[in-house]
Amino acid sequence: MKRKMKPYLIIFSIVMLMLSLSVPTLANESIQTDTLSNSSEMSVNNQMNINTLSELPDLESDDNTSQQIVIIYRDSSPLNVKSLSLSTNAVAKGETVSDRVDILEVKSDVDVDALIKTISENPNVLAVDRNDTLKTYSLPNDPYVTDGKAWQFQSIGTDKTWDQVSNAKTVGVAVLDTGLNTNHPDLTGRIIAGYDYVTKSSTVLDQDGHGTLVSGFIAATANNGIGLSGVAGTANVKIAPYRVGAKGLSVANICAALMDAADRSDIKVINMSYGGYDYNNSEAAAIQYAKDRGKVLVASSGNEGEANDPKTGLSSYPASYDGVISVAATTRFNDRAAFSQYNTMVDLAAPGEDVYTTSIDGDYINDSGTSFASPIVAGACGVLLAANGSLNADQVEAALTSTALDLGVPGKDDYFGYGLIQLDRALATVIADKSLTALYKTHIQNLGWEDVFKRNGELSGTSGLGYRLEAIQIALDNPGYDVGVTYRTHIQDVGWQEWRNNGDLSGTSGAGLRLEAIEINLTGPDADQFDIYYRTHVENLGWLSWAANGEQSGSSGYGYRLESIEIMTLPKGSTFNTSGDAFIVNPT
Repeated sequence: MKRKMKPYLIIFSIVMLMLSLSVPTLANESIQTDTLSNSSEMSVNNQMNINTLSELPDLESDDNTSQQIVIIYRDSSPLNVKSLSLSTNAVAKGETVSDRVDILEVKSDVDVDALIKTISENPNVLAVDRNDTLKTYSLPNDPYVTDGKAWQFQSIGTDKTWDQVSNAKTVGVAVLDTGLNTNHPDLTGRIIAGYDYVTKSSTVLDQDGHGTLVSGFIAATANNGIGLSGVAGTANVKIAPYRVGAKGLSVANICAALMDAADRSDIKVINMSYGGYDYNNSEAAAIQYAKDRGKVLVASSGNEGEANDPKTGLSSYPASYDGVISVAATTRFNDRAAFSQYNTMVDLAAPGEDVYTTSIDGDYINDSGTSFASPIVAGACGVLLAANGSLNADQVEAALTSTALDLGVPGKDDYFGYGLIQLDRALATVIADKSLTALYKTHIQNLGWEDVFKRNGELSGTSGLGYRLEAIQIALDNPGYDVGVTYRTHIQDVGWQEWRNNGDLSGTSGAGLRLEAIEINLTGPDADQFDIYYRTHVENLGWLSWAANGEQSGSSGYGYRLESIEIMTLPKGSTFNTSGDAFIVNPT
């Protein structure tokens, strides 16, 4: 039998049920209120932690660069920005320039210097500083110069060097500037890949014209029947155009371009025809990054050298950073151009007043500025590296400074540095310094292999002792060059053998068969920088004349065996006597 609940118990139960249902509703309302309160607070403070720059508005070309900072990270990582722990309370806009360079625009009420100091202490950051806009160092055309003669090349000896270097491996010169007219008829075929940091494209434009002017001094095509010749002449030196701005060049873009060019093995020289008068930590770090990777860095000294200019005699950057060749400008009379900036950091001088070059419209024009002295030196550096790929940046600079035409007071001075470059003299020194060495040893009848490799011109084998050569090994000591050696021998009763390479054995060993002739040649991209010479001492005939570059040396089919050999390598074009018979066809 079911028990009935008493009336007061029923009332109590109903009240408790109502209370239990109302508590979650009140709690939920409290949560919603708190959420609205927090949302309202975020709206008021406009605060959001920044994880990627895609969360921020993009920068505009007319934005205030004084509120912008450039950050260079130590490594490439998608977490770089997040690691800075910044919020939209401090940062208004942002842009990724490259995988290691960012620009941030700081809000007007934020202490930019304090923020820079904080960011600089982050272990992921290599360097940080204010963004800036640098100007190119060209001047307006001189209206009285109308003949269009490119006098600048004769004044530095390029008329004697333009056809002296013909390297296979390209030497790239990065031109950080306003871009390039890649369709200019005197520059087509003289360009390798670059990048346009303004449009974020591999297709590089030039809407200002300065970059096209600069590039012509370096690599305008030589001997094509049109226009003029760049300093490179016939050397395989090409432009890698980096567009980093237009009328003004962004420091952020410059840093990104410097680091990209520094990471490329095909780029050996970087030209910077622009500048300003403020030391910038980010730019200095990017310069150091390129220097550490062995790049030759060249920059214009500045155009504020007039006596009444308030900046005359001051240090211009990037020309005055350590490791950068600072270039002043001269006139056709080897005087200092009146506008050419001078200071203790000037290293060299080159023509920069009324000089003739390629223009943006596909034609040619005269212009003036240290902007044009700089690429003349950069092009000269490219030629030296094309002629001798083993040179480092310091050796390239030393070759130019040690052979420069001393102008002004004796010795290095603030106006000309070490003097006006003389490329013909510098080229002669680096060719003479080439150090490709032939290494070789022979297997001698009844004696066996020689103990050690002989070097450039030393005798390998015997002479007049009746011992014949049975085999040979040839290699190269080739620091800094991409070059190898290939060779084949003609063996008694057997004939010509297959080609052997780089230290392989050619011939026989212990088989009683002697060598009768040999052919030797160089291989590889840098082979055209050298000649290989060799001569053989032949049984009953004595020493034959020198053979070169794949020619036959010795005698075959007449029973005359080789008794010894000498081999040597020399820079291409070196004077060497190869007259006489190197190969005997029908000895009598």
